[in-house]
Amino acid sequence: MGISRNNDGSLSLAADRLPSGVWGSNLRVILPRSRWEELSRRTSERARRLCEVCGQPSYYGEKTRNLDCHEMWAFDDSEGVAAQRLVGVVGLCGACHETQHSGLAEVNRRGEFVTETLKRVNGWNDDEAEADVEESVKRWGRLTRTDWALDLRILDGWLTLDG
Repeated sequence: MGISRNNDGSLSLAADRLPSGVWGSNLRVILPRSRWEELSRRTSERARRLCEVCGQPSYYGEKTRNLDCHEMWAFDDSEGVAAQRLVGVVGLCGACHETQHSGLAEVNRRGEFVTETLKRVNGWNDDEAEADVEESVKRWGRLTRTDWALDLRILDGWLTLDG
């Protein structure tokens, strides 16, 4: 998982990329638009419009904007069913959010921005940031070989989905 919660409640940042088989399995696509917008707005407000990882506001050009609502997923196949389980959402600035989609960033020729963000946020050098991105590639390869069921139990009581 690219973002994880530490024992003190702070968040750690690592590069991430979702397995190919789950692309498009996200709340923005699954939820009715009004519910997604509400969740996104509430997530940004909860974070006081400051990135929950680096503490910076999110920018679009020269102007600040709401944070990106990013889903935190756990991938677990220990109970006989391989499940992509939603474990929470966090408000991220654009730079930290891009590290969570490092494969897409590379496709868009923005891989160097991912490593620069990892270095800035974590205090890493070039080798450490590049090793982290490489680890995300290896993890992606392992996870992509599995078909994942979607587990949204965390939303019980907040949302009812047909089917």
